[in-house]
Amino acid sequence: MSTYIRKTPIKSDCSIEKTLHVISGKWKPAILSELLRAETIRLKDIQKELPEASKRVLTKQLNEMIEDNLIEKEDFNEYPKRTEYSISPLGARLSSVFSSLTEFGDLL
Repeated sequence: MSTYIRKTPIKSDCSIEKTLHVISGKWKPAILSELLRAETIRLKDIQKELPEASKRVLTKQLNEMIEDNLIEKEDFNEYPKRTEYSISPLGARLSSVFSSLTEFGDLL
């Protein structure tokens, strides 16, 4: 499977386009919604909420959101390995955006 390569650059002067770029993805809105509700979450919990999403795709989208500083990842030095994801301060600022999107979606 090939990696998507954007054909046009993101306009650095368009805040909406930049925002949509970091929250767009098949599962990113659902993952972000779950993280905004919970303090921390593990991959297995996300998989329970989104059983139709593959572990590979979820992991890829989580890593993209870490790179974009929307979420944070904490690995615990224990056996079995435990990793938790939490919303970052920047990601928490999306709370009002997601509330507005939810209100708008309820009108449709």
